[in-house]
Amino acid sequence: MVHAFFDPAQAAAFNAAASKKDSQFEVRYFALHGLGNITRVLLASSGAKFTNFNPEDWPAVKPEAPFGVMPLLKETTSDGKVIQIAESDAIERYLSKKFGYYGDDIFEETLINTFVANDNDVLGKIFGYLMIKDAEQKAEAKEKVFTGAVANWIKNHELHLKNNGSNGHYVGNKHTLADFKTSQLIQIILGLSGQDLISEKETPALFKVKTTVDKIPSLAAWRATDEFKALAEKNKELLGF
Repeated sequence: MVHAFFDPAQAAAFNAAASKKDSQFEVRYFALHGLGNITRVLLASSGAKFTNFNPEDWPAVKPEAPFGVMPLLKETTSDGKVIQIAESDAIERYLSKKFGYYGDDIFEETLINTFVANDNDVLGKIFGYLMIKDAEQKAEAKEKVFTGAVANWIKNHELHLKNNGSNGHYVGNKHTLADFKTSQLIQIILGLSGQDLISEKETPALFKVKTTVDKIPSLAAWRATDEFKALAEKNKELLGF
């Protein structure tokens, strides 16, 4: 039997919902940032109405998820149509297209995909070492990741951002998914290493991506809520940043 998330019968509802900006959203994820962070950031930045649902008994509802993992996104349009999406990458790209964060043409979309893919690669390496239990091995792995993948990422992205005018954006002069992903990665790097690698003085073009995203009014307003602060506190407790 086809899983409800993958049922072709959803096609018409998806196509109808794609252009609607007044939908209401439910983000299903744990009570921390983690893989649900960018989804929430995109919704908050666009001014969309959304609620967070944190399953108290995840094992009990886990079978409902297509791959047994979260985040999951539920969208209800103003005329009552409901669609559901699994997997953070698919959710982020869907929302980016809906709210205008995915470029104006195929070239820009490809650029965004390229920078996002590189961000995800570095994020994967960081989370990989964070999962190591042995303290000595973890410290060695962190050193390798930060002097290798992270340092290389900083050098290459700083250069591109300078070539784009050091305006806080990857593509043109507008917010895209690449900006949001890099802003998140910068925050993680700062949380794990302080300003030794990224700072307004040493990497001004990269740092401006973060400050430009931080200034989005609706995102700043959400980050001032008790709900966001609770997510950030739990993230710090579990992951160290």
